Amino acid sequence: MSVRRLLAAALVAAIATVGLAAQPAVAAPSSASVVVAPDGGGVVRTGQDLDVAITVTNTGSDALPAGRVTTSLDPAPVASTSTLLNLLAHPPAVLQGNLTLAKGRVPALEAGDSATIRLTLTAEDIASILTSASGARLLYAQYRSGTGTTIAETIAESSIVRMASGSGAQVGFGAVVPVLAPRGTTGVVDTTTQAQLSGPDGAWSAALRAAEAFPAATVALDPAVIASIRLAGEAAPPEATGFLEALSRLPNETVRLPYADADVTLERAAGLGTAVSPSSFAGVTVVSSDPAAPAPSPGPTTGVVPTSTAELTAWNWSEQVVDWPVPHSASAADLTAFGAKGEAVLLPSDDVVDTPARRTAGPLASVRSTKVLVADATTSSLLAKAASDDPGGDAALATLTGLLATAAVTGETTALVATAGRSADPARLDRVLGTLGRQSWIQGRSLTQLTTGTATPVALRTRSLPTARLETAKALVDGEHDVQELGRAIPTGQEVVTAPQRLTLLGLLSASWRSDDAAWQTAAAATEQAFRRVIGQVHLVTGSESNAIGTDGTLRVSVVNELPVPVKVVVRASVSNGRLQFPDDRAAVTVPAEASTVAKLAYRSITNGKTQVSLRLETRNGATLDTGDRQFTVSAGFDTIIAVVLLTALGLLLALGVYRNVKRRRQPRTVAA
Repeated sequence: MSVRRLLAAALVAAIATVGLAAQPAVAAPSSASVVVAPDGGGVVRTGQDLDVAITVTNTGSDALPAGRVTTSLDPAPVASTSTLLNLLAHPPAVLQGNLTLAKGRVPALEAGDSATIRLTLTAEDIASILTSASGARLLYAQYRSGTGTTIAETIAESSIVRMASGSGAQVGFGAVVPVLAPRGTTGVVDTTTQAQLSGPDGAWSAALRAAEAFPAATVALDPAVIASIRLAGEAAPPEATGFLEALSRLPNETVRLPYADADVTLERAAGLGTAVSPSSFAGVTVVSSDPAAPAPSPGPTTGVVPTSTAELTAWNWSEQVVDWPVPHSASAADLTAFGAKGEAVLLPSDDVVDTPARRTAGPLASVRSTKVLVADATTSSLLAKAASDDPGGDAALATLTGLLATAAVTGETTALVATAGRSADPARLDRVLGTLGRQSWIQGRSLTQLTTGTATPVALRTRSLPTARLETAKALVDGEHDVQELGRAIPTGQEVVTAPQRLTLLGLLSASWRSDDAAWQTAAAATEQAFRRVIGQVHLVTGSESNAIGTDGTLRVSVVNELPVPVKVVVRASVSNGRLQFPDDRAAVTVPAEASTVAKLAYRSITNGKTQVSLRLETRNGATLDTGDRQFTVSAGFDTIIAVVLLTALGLLLALGVYRNVKRRRQPRTVAA
């Protein structure tokens, strides 16, 4: 029996060397898909059996009768990572010369149904087939169902890894574990959401377990996470405070992301320049009064809780600052801006024009003068899939392990960097990283460790932001800027008004929104309206039509302040024609909180008729808060003056006539001679 297996193994090794011979198809087109997932990432241990899960799914419209699945192995390792990936992506139509291992029966499957069977590859069978060389081999699973001319046949592949003791093969591996505020928050995470995320099935807890399982992993931490938990004070859920304490005890390197994991390329393009931080947390609460509330609403904080950004976001941050732009969004100008501050930029490999020299040297590269860490796109994709609850997760883990093993043996690269991405499901990331971390030939590396050494020059691929997204972002930035201008009109307590709006802007500019543009556009429109409502809380009451009678008068304009703090504003007036004149066209007033006051502007009437006075309410810096018009009917007073003058003259004439008549009558009459 042993001789037969050795001969078969030699035959298979020879076939593997020259490749699979093309054979005519003998089976009908398959209506089934097969996924092969060896346990433990497919790592073969000396003297131990290897269990394999094989899932068969009926992808056709007709039922499949009961069938069988047969497994087999390539004895020799693949020659390169590209060969491994190519063979896994293109399984052969027919297996020839492979030694049959475990077999299993697959039940009949109705259309759309799946069945998973488990087979055991014994240590004896594995040892009799595999050569002594280290590396990744292909594991085949052949499914056959039906008889005669109605046979359905599918061949699927996975990889297993055998590393010889003392081989000396090594490869560095850096993993990024993100801990982020979820999409849809208004810059802070409410206590209800905190409890969910830090609970046993929450994303924060899953990330924490992953970092614990692989201490070399780099934690990419959103400051909004720790700020929100601290801001809740005594009202913070026990799960959240426990999570924060455990996170602080990790030995892992922690790099600081921009607040709310800002979409840094979008912020720059929208006119913000560098990443923006919260101005304060005054006027913001994260305590949910309603468990169903999706996000906090502005309101006073309770208890003695710090509100400064520095206190709420203080952490044992890494000295190496790493920018993590949304994949396929960074431009050359973005990288220049980041590099000017000495930051490293984490980019996927398909964002650069990669070279064999860079891949051999490792992930450290440079785009002009900017330091770049290139995350391998394939490795990252496999990590994300392996970490999820996807049915193909275990198969992805086996492929990832095989990829790393091949790189370690062939020396194709010194190290690989992988990130599961922002929107990945990290449910099983701890198991994946734990499996990789237990392999002696995988050397964990933090991002700081990977940024040392000589960078290999690469070119950046041309990228641009969608026009509609950029225009919306600019509108958001402009709206929040208007709120900040209003804040400059508030003598004290302005942060109660401005801080919640700054946090809302940061929440809307988070990179997490990139996965759902339609939802983001809807949220952005609502936020723009919210900014306008804040500005509209300080407004004019223009009044109805007025009359300007006489030469001088005073225009009285009511200013209403609905804010919880007083404001200092300026009312300006201008006229549509020359019938009125304002010697001083501005009046500064202080309006108490939730009250109104009257601004007074002196005017002078010039000519009679209609005129329109345009009113503008401004901050002291000249930012417009509100505008309005008031119609005036001007009676300048000249007709009255003329009438008085004429009547006076007439009176004088009458008086003079009376006087002359009286005087004439008093004189003696002369008798005619």
